[in-house]
Order: sequence, then C-alpha cells, then structure tokens
Amino acid sequence: MIIRIVPQNVAEVRYLLPLSSLGDCFIFFRMGVITRKIEKLQRFLLGTFYNYGYFLACHPIWFLVVPMIVCAALSVGILTLNPEVDSEALYAPMNSRAIQDRDVMEENFPDQSGYNYYPFSKNRLTPEMDVIFRSREPMTIFNADVLAELKTLCDDVRSITVSDKGQVYTYTDLCAKTDGDCYLDGGFLLTSSFQYALALGNVTYPRWRPVDQPIDLRRSVGGVTVAAGILKSANAIMLRFPLRSDTPEMRRLSLKLELEYLLFMENVNRSKVEVAFSASRSIEDEVDKSTAGDTMLMALTFAMMITYASLASTGGDCVSTRALLANAGVLATVLGIFAAFGFISAIGVRFVNIVSVMPFLALGIGVDDVFLLMSGWSETLSMPDLSVPERIGTVFKKAGIGITITSVTDFLAFLIGSTSVFLSVKNFCIYTGVAVLFCFICNASIFGACLTLHGRRVFSRRHTLTCLPVRKSRESLQAEGGVCFAMACGGQIPTAPSQDQSICEKGPQSILKKVILLMPVRMLVLLLFAVYLGVAIWGCIKLQQGLDLKNIVLTSSYLYKYFTWLEQDFGSWLIVSFVSVGGREYSSADALQNMQDLLSTAHQHASVDPEIGSCWLTSLAETAFYNTSSDSAFILGLHKFLENQTQFHNDVVFDSKSQTVLASRCHVFTEKLVTSNDEANLMTAAREIADASPADLFAYAPLFVLIEQYVIILTSTLKTVGFTVAVMLVVTIVFLPQPVIVGLVMFQVIMILVGVFGFMAHWDLTLSSVTMIHLIMSVGFSVDFCAHVCTAYMVSDETTRHARALDAIVHASGPILNGSFSSMLGVLVLSFTESYIFKAFFKVMLLVIGFGAAHAILLVPVMLSFIGPNARMTLERTDNHNIELASHSLSFSVEASTASKRKVTPVL
Repeated sequence: MIIRIVPQNVAEVRYLLPLSSLGDCFIFFRMGVITRKIEKLQRFLLGTFYNYGYFLACHPIWFLVVPMIVCAALSVGILTLNPEVDSEALYAPMNSRAIQDRDVMEENFPDQSGYNYYPFSKNRLTPEMDVIFRSREPMTIFNADVLAELKTLCDDVRSITVSDKGQVYTYTDLCAKTDGDCYLDGGFLLTSSFQYALALGNVTYPRWRPVDQPIDLRRSVGGVTVAAGILKSANAIMLRFPLRSDTPEMRRLSLKLELEYLLFMENVNRSKVEVAFSASRSIEDEVDKSTAGDTMLMALTFAMMITYASLASTGGDCVSTRALLANAGVLATVLGIFAAFGFISAIGVRFVNIVSVMPFLALGIGVDDVFLLMSGWSETLSMPDLSVPERIGTVFKKAGIGITITSVTDFLAFLIGSTSVFLSVKNFCIYTGVAVLFCFICNASIFGACLTLHGRRVFSRRHTLTCLPVRKSRESLQAEGGVCFAMACGGQIPTAPSQDQSICEKGPQSILKKVILLMPVRMLVLLLFAVYLGVAIWGCIKLQQGLDLKNIVLTSSYLYKYFTWLEQDFGSWLIVSFVSVGGREYSSADALQNMQDLLSTAHQHASVDPEIGSCWLTSLAETAFYNTSSDSAFILGLHKFLENQTQFHNDVVFDSKSQTVLASRCHVFTEKLVTSNDEANLMTAAREIADASPADLFAYAPLFVLIEQYVIILTSTLKTVGFTVAVMLVVTIVFLPQPVIVGLVMFQVIMILVGVFGFMAHWDLTLSSVTMIHLIMSVGFSVDFCAHVCTAYMVSDETTRHARALDAIVHASGPILNGSFSSMLGVLVLSFTESYIFKAFFKVMLLVIGFGAAHAILLVPVMLSFIGPNARMTLERTDNHNIELASHSLSFSVEASTASKRKVTPVL
C-alpha cells in the first residue's frame, strides 16, 4: 500500500506531518541510499555467477576435461607424501617456552647416559624400556616364587640383542650406565636387602630410608597393603630400563633395541605375573597404527555417498532423473580430494595422522554443494522458455552464493587454523583447507559441465542410461499395459521442480512449511533453543582441558593397557629442575640463601614432595668442603666434594679450565599428579617460583614440552576461533550485505559455537589440539548452514516477512537436510573405529552438523519471520517533488503539489 499525503503547497509539508515523520523520511532517504548500494552489490554478484554459468554451459567439454587432467596430474604428488609421527612434534606447541628451555639445557648439560646416568639428569625424554608387573594372585608380588619369575623375565630382557651393519649389540652395550653398571630404575625391589627388610617389617611407606636419601616407594610399588606406615604386601611393581642416548648413533641403536624389546614382550606369558609394557617409541608407533586403517573406511564412505546421492536424487522418470548426475558430483569431489593430497604433499607439507579424517570431511562438504546445485537446477524446470546455457546460468545465480559461501568460509576457517602453534592442527588445516578449495573448483567446473550435459540430455528427451530418444511418457506406456517397461523406458521433459525431485527433497519442505511458522510452533522453537543455550553454557563452564595420551592409541593396543595400569597403580611423577646458566657467583652467602629460599618455596607447593630433592649447592654447604672465603677456595672445595658425589657430576658444568661454574641445576620431586590440569598447574607454579627468585633461574622438566599444550590450549583456541569469527563476519557482509541478516548469521554462529563447546563437556570430550581442529572447523560450518536459509530469504519475491521465511524454508530445507545427512554419512563410519582421534572427530562433527542444521531449518526461519528485513526497498524523487519509499510490504509517498486542498490517498 502507498499512502500519499498531498498538502496545499510545498511549505505546508512540515506542518501537515509531525517532525518525527519528517525525521523518518530523512532516515528512509538515507536507508534508500544504503539499500541501493547493497542492491548494486547483490546484482553484481548474481550477474557474475550467471555469466559464469552461461559461459560454462556453452563450453562444457573444456570445463570437464581440463580440470580432470589437472587433478590427475596433481594427484601424482601423493607419491611424495611424507608422514610425521613424532608425538612431540604433533601435539606439543611449536617453539614453546619449554622447547626453548630444552635447547638451553642441551647446550649446557651434555648427555652422560653412557657412563653417569641419573633419572633427574635427563634433558629430554630418552630411549627407555618400561614394564609393569602384576601378580596373578592378589597382593603376592613379593612372594619368593613370584620374584623368581620376575628375575628370570628381567634376565630375558637383558639378553635381547640387535644387529646393525653386521655387528651385534647387546643390552649391556646399549644400556644407560652408572658407575660402570646398567642402571635399573626400581631394581632395588629385587635385591635381597630389600626382601630382608620387608620380611622384618622395616620397610616404611610411602618413603623408605635405607640410606640418607629417602626413596619414594609410590613410584615403583602399586596396589599396596600398609599397616601403621609399614609396607606389608603389594600387587604391582614397575621397572624401567633406560638406554643410551649420548650420541645420535647410540640413540638410533637404542631405538632399534626398543623394537626388539616390544616384539619380545608381546609374546611374554608367565604363570605368576601379568605384564604391561612400553618404550619411548611406543607413542609414535601406536598413534600411527591408530589411523593407518582408514583405507577401508574411505572406500566404505565412498560407497555410502554414491548410494545416498543416487537415492536422494532418484526422482522423476528415466529422462528427468538425476541419479547419475549426483554420482558425478561425488566423483568430482573425490577428484578434488586426491588433487589436494597430491598438491600439498608435493610442496613439502608433512602428513600428520589426523589428516586421515580429511577425506571424510571434504567428501561431505563437496556433496553438500552438489545438492545445492541440483536444487537450483530443479527450480529452473518451471521456466520453459530458457535454453540450457540460460538454465545453467540461472542455477549458478541461485546457488552460486550458497556454494561460494560454503567453500570460502570453510577455506578461510582452515586458513586461519593453519596459523596454529600445534603442528597437527596447522598441517590438518592446510590439507583440509586446500581440499575444500579444490572440491569447490571441481564442483564449479566438472560438476557444472556434467550438469550441462545432463540438461542437454533432458531437454532432448533422452534416456538417462542409453541416451537414446524416449518417444513416450510413462502414462502412455502404462496405458498400453507394460508397467515395468513404462517405469524403465517412459519419460518426458519435466516442466516443474516436483517432476525430477525425490522424496528426500520434496518431503522436508512439504512438512516444514506447514508447521514451522505456526505461532505455537514458533514459540516452542524459541523456548527449546533457550533451554539448549542454557545447557550449553553449563557445559562450557565444566569443559576440561588436556589430551590424555591413553586416548590417542587404540584400546586394543599394548600401550593402552600400559597407560591404564600406570594410571591405576602409579600415576604421573615429575622431577623439576631449577637451572642457572652463565657464569655466576656461588661463593657468596646470598647465593646459598637464594637457593635455599627457592627450594623451600618449591617444597611448600602441594604437588611437590617436601622431603625428597637433590641440590649440589645445599649438599655442599653441609660439608667441610664448603669454603666461601674466595671464589678460588669455593671452586677447590667444590671439586673435592664432587669426587665422591657422582650424582652431582651432571648438575655442575665448569669452563674449560674448571675454574668457573658455567651452569648448574637443583631438583625437586613431585607428588603423584592425577590429571593434566595438575601437571599444568605444577609447571606454571614452578616457573613462577623460578621467575620470582633473585637467583635468575628457570624451571624445567622434559615433560614440560608436552605439558605446555595444557597451558596454552584454551588461549590459543579462543584466539583462533575469535579471529575466524571476525573473518566470517567480513565474508558474510560481502555475500549477504544486509545488516539484519549479517547480525542474525553471526548470532547463530555464536550460538552454535557455544553449543559445540558445551556439549563437548557433556560428551566427555576435552579441549585439546585434536578437538581444537573441530572447533575451528565448526565456525565455517555454522556460517554455511545459516547462509543457505538467509540467501533464500533475500532472493525471495514474496512481500512479507512471514511469506519470505516460508519461501526460504521451501527452497533451502531440502538441500540443507540432504547436505547434512551426506556430511553425516561421510563421518559415520568413524564411530565404529577404536581410534580416539576418529571418534572425537565423529562426535564433534555430529554436534556441528546437528546444531547447524537445527538452527538453519528451525531457529533461523522463525527469527526471520519476526525480525527479517522487509522486501526490497527503493526511494525515488519525482519531478513534482514526490518523495516515495516503496516496499513490497508498505510504501509511503509524501507528495508536494499546488493542489487546492490536502488529501490522503491510499495507492494499491
């Protein structure tokens, strides 16, 4: 309706309208300027997509053959694929503080594992063979017959050899040594002196002091029975066989010996004890195995995609059906995936195990685009006067923005993710982002060409399989009596979308358009999503951080068993070193006092053992060798002290003349650390203690390199996700340049992200470098789903919010549901694997797709029906000073003329 208000003369306009109405007119005028700019951008985008589709349809063979040749050539790069299996490189933050500290440690403290090994002297995780023994009869691990079997098994381990370059190396050749003997951590438990003390009831628990330095039995004995602080019996003991790593050659040989050890232990079966075992190489080996069986899964997923695409597109008759067309879309997506793999491998980006899930994800995204393009094709069938090129142009005009937003948002999300400090996240995002881009190119070219050929076949009325002309319709053949023949060979050129759509496409729109915008249903939808948001926020509050190493290996793996036993019987224990580098004055009283204060503060921490530690300076101060009269006297006394204290040789480094201490370190031992948060809190506290000390130290432990991820994962995730959301905002503004729509899309993105974060906690998933990938990915997916509905709303020709929202449901619900289901099929098989990486990926994808689809087909239409922008508006000024704001829903015209009297005229 247009209401014209005609005053007696121009000057009377301000008197005939309230000032607020004139202000509204000015606002409407400014809105009209903005609206025209928005419309100009929209027309440019739509025209660009139309022209591309038209050009493609005029040259389909080129767009079919050339991309296929390019994809085939790029796929050859798969032969150069170079996997990265180092767990530290994959899951530890790159160039973190711990890694920088380790570089300082290795520069100043040489590896002396070949002749003076002590557990607290390690600069990094070194080769080591670990074994946990559990007695088959409860609490009998220290029985004589059980110990005899343990000693025999230990002798068998010591007899393992490895051959290399024609030379045989024994365990004795490769073991870490102290005072000329192989060091066995926990070996004292097998000695006669310990057995004698245990029999006499002289072994105190948890700390036993056979000599001056107490031993924490909790590190080596598990499942204990204790009475009045005396150890009575136990169910498990743990032994560690450290190996040499003092030269690269020794480290290489030690890793080979580990492999022989693992092969030997897999076949161990004893009558008195059960075993769980591990080695330093186990994580890399088993993580690689956990994702190595994806070839069969990929083949199964491909078969499921082909089947579903065929079923979802099997509508119409033998002329109009798009079943083979859908299969072509799946094949185009697969070509893009192979091309991406080859291209990224060829440029030297290393393959990480989590990239194994990329094909499942990319296949779902690609098929989603295929459904959007096929839906656009169906809508052109009601336009009988269009040629095939015009139809393809119209298809890309209708669906081009949708598939471009899908691909651009996902690509940009992964592009931002590639800046992550985690190599696993970085390389996954590189592989997947390029795969999404290549799949988009293949769909826009190869599938577009196939769609053109399909259109030519349909409008020349040819059979979908034989391409022979079809003379009669199904109805004509059925009238002649051949029902089966009619179904197989009868067909005609479709003239409406329903004539080539399947029930998978017609069903959702026919149901949703009848119920979703009823007022009671709209109120119910808003209520349900309010409840959803509350539950999600609750989950966000209790979301845990960290990656349990047990979860990244197969549950059937020997390493999973080892980690389980380790957690149950022993837990995690660290040795934290406080390190000083550079020439410092140690002979002053302040140096000793600063170190004593630091160690005292550290021992007061709840996670640090208050009784056990090792420090050369405080130990020296308790002897007669401590002389602070001069620097030279101090150094002389220190040398004499170290002559009989070999455990400190690794902790004090002199210059070439042995006159200056260049570097030194002291150690504290932790209590049992139960969770990754405990480890992270300890590392943070140790660093704070060191940083606050005037002694100018830093805190370090080899495991800090891995623990670092627990400290920075939340900050890194929020920063990356936040930046991704900001980029998505820019993309949305470009492709959907309407303020209300942009705000609505961003609101939905935030809601979906909160839901994914929160329900991860409800599903027992933690925030880690593995799930961080999924959260980055979910931003792009969230925009995709909402953008499809908003695009359909914006291009609708209806005149009211309610009608436009209903139109958006009709046009977008089918592709969204089919695309969601295809994406779900793409990851469904991952739920049946043992791999935590695959299962976590499936769980988060289920959340992302489920929440995204629910928001898109339920919440977004409801909100658009309430607050969506009105239909297209124009603002014009006529020659007789007529200012007109035209809208499909309501238009006002303020007309100034020389008419003799004022009138208000509604214009229909």
